[in-house]
Amino acid sequence: MHGFRPIAATLATTLMASLAGLAALAPTAGAATTGPTTTYVDCGVGRPDGAGSPDDPLGDLSAVNSRTYAGGDRILLRAGTVCVGTLQPRGNGAPGDPVTIGAYGEGPRPIVQGTGGPATLRLVDQSWWTVQGLHVTNPAPTQALRTGVQVDTTTPDRKYGIVLRDLEVSDVAGWSDKTGANAGWFSASAGIVVLGKPTAGPIEGITIADNQVHDTGGGGIKISVKPADFHRDVLIRANTIRSVGGDGIVVHGSDAPLVEYNLFDDGGGGKYPYVNGNFAGMWPINSRDPVFQYNEVTRQRPSIFDSTAWDCDGAITGSCTYQFNYSHDNGGGFYLGCQNCTSFGNFHATQVLRFNIAQDDCRIRANASGDNTSPLRMYNNTFFCPSKKLDVELPNGPGANTLVANNVFVAGQGALPIGTGVAYRANVYHGGFAAPTGDTSAVTTDPRLAAPGTATGRTDAAGYALLAGSPALGTGVAVPGLGTSDYFGNAVPSDGTGVNRGAYNGPAVAAPPLYPSIAAAYNNVGVGDDANPDVGGFGLSGRSYSGQALAAAGYARGARVSAGGAEFTWHPRAYGLPDNVKAAGQRIALSGHGSRLVVLGAGAYGAQSGTTTVTYTDGTTTTATLTLGDWWSTTAGPSDQVAVRAAYHHKPQTDYRTPASARSEEDVTVRVASLAIDPGRTVASVTLPTGSPIAGPGLHVFDVKVV
Repeated sequence: MHGFRPIAATLATTLMASLAGLAALAPTAGAATTGPTTTYVDCGVGRPDGAGSPDDPLGDLSAVNSRTYAGGDRILLRAGTVCVGTLQPRGNGAPGDPVTIGAYGEGPRPIVQGTGGPATLRLVDQSWWTVQGLHVTNPAPTQALRTGVQVDTTTPDRKYGIVLRDLEVSDVAGWSDKTGANAGWFSASAGIVVLGKPTAGPIEGITIADNQVHDTGGGGIKISVKPADFHRDVLIRANTIRSVGGDGIVVHGSDAPLVEYNLFDDGGGGKYPYVNGNFAGMWPINSRDPVFQYNEVTRQRPSIFDSTAWDCDGAITGSCTYQFNYSHDNGGGFYLGCQNCTSFGNFHATQVLRFNIAQDDCRIRANASGDNTSPLRMYNNTFFCPSKKLDVELPNGPGANTLVANNVFVAGQGALPIGTGVAYRANVYHGGFAAPTGDTSAVTTDPRLAAPGTATGRTDAAGYALLAGSPALGTGVAVPGLGTSDYFGNAVPSDGTGVNRGAYNGPAVAAPPLYPSIAAAYNNVGVGDDANPDVGGFGLSGRSYSGQALAAAGYARGARVSAGGAEFTWHPRAYGLPDNVKAAGQRIALSGHGSRLVVLGAGAYGAQSGTTTVTYTDGTTTTATLTLGDWWSTTAGPSDQVAVRAAYHHKPQTDYRTPASARSEEDVTVRVASLAIDPGRTVASVTLPTGSPIAGPGLHVFDVKVV
């Protein structure tokens, strides 16, 4: 670590320090320092004209901004303090020796709180800077062109070495409307933005990693506007972005950018939500050979057309690759191919979609705006669509070059297109839709996924492995560019021989497991938020319970509720995550003594019944018929009761910009039933009735208790 000299050194002291190779002169306002220094900032007790030492720290950001910094210098803000204003220091670091802005002391991250200006923390035409460990905000009573952390390149020379890591960026009142007179503000508004002028030099080395971004208008992380040449060595890694009013990650003007291990959730939400126009999850524009891998995009709110997890946009050259990603319940579905949607031109980059998993993300628009000539390679993906329609458009017709191979499609309804230039090879097509003609190796039987629908995140997708006897095991075909590993890290044969169909290429796994809890078996999203009502579906119609309507009736999320003589914790998860089990023979661990098994749930498509098996710790079993009335029924049934009645529920939105258009005034209910069990034995597990995990007719179970 570099030392700090609190006062100007005498000539003798300076000579001794120089000979020893130790600390350099302290910085003076407006002048470059002669060696690495550490400037301490405490906006709670420091003085504007302080020395910048631990004992006499600077007291405001203007004092920091008045100094010029060089390689190895550090600017440290005291933990637990709030500095109000704009942080825009001067100077440049050096290769391997950046200027670092960070924190010191114990306590919460120091906050740099903007006052509603264009940016709170800004680097302009600078090189070799690392910013870390801060909490950056920029609140305002109204939204405008506004960012939290902003890096600008405006001059023709190249810049280097910008690292933004371990930051929290929140409460940025950026612009969330991509329409109207101020539509241009949207692309430059977000929590973290790299902004260039078309005549400016690029940045060589941009790392944006391990940051938490939330409640920022316009989006999460954006590299916006291509400079005179491509940015290079761009890495956007392991960032968590939640509840922002626009896109999750946008990469503009970059050569071979790598975007990996990021999470984007609740796009369009937060304190400064989406207003109008379009946004999407993670996507490139005007770039070359971008790669997006190991990312997760979930629960985006609908926009006018987009809101897809992934998008290959205008002016992409070479290829556009999405691999090893997970997505679920996005308002616009899985993928948008939009190379012909912008003013930047269409260079017909090859779209590569491989080894991804999509859970109820079933819309693909790979030929948006009539672009039928950008090659598409879509192979070894798994699409599980229990409540959403399989809604697919692919490049087709003269000049099309589309290959759809080794995928697993499971859906209750929908279709896949056929046409000139579209080739289907060795896919699985299972559920309520027809296999397209031309796939001579088509499989239409159950692919035997281990526990489909149970994933709650990218690293929790083991339910998409293949059970013994799966027709997808080893029956895929060789595809150019197959790669060396699958979604889970299993090896893929170099020549493609014996590859599985779908995103899993490991060996067969054992029979469906004993789920350790009812929550672990959840495979359906039945309750949504009024602000994002398109998530999930209790049936194939896209209808679901309203979390707010249930809360108004006494069933608030996480509340303790009573039904059928049992106590339950209602819906402990966030709305829009799997919250009930669509019964398909799941065996669930359950313990306790009692005379009754109390089941909280409902039937779909009428009252539903099935045989439930209770297994005791001594190995004995009892069986009983579980019957639950239809969730639309508001009266007690012959063997169940109404647990709670909600005054309205969700239907598909008629206007994507208006969530209230999804409100249906018909009452719906959650129901409760009891089954007799042996009170002299200890329960070990319960096996639910058989059925399909697809959200058609059947039983839905929210919780089970022994009383």
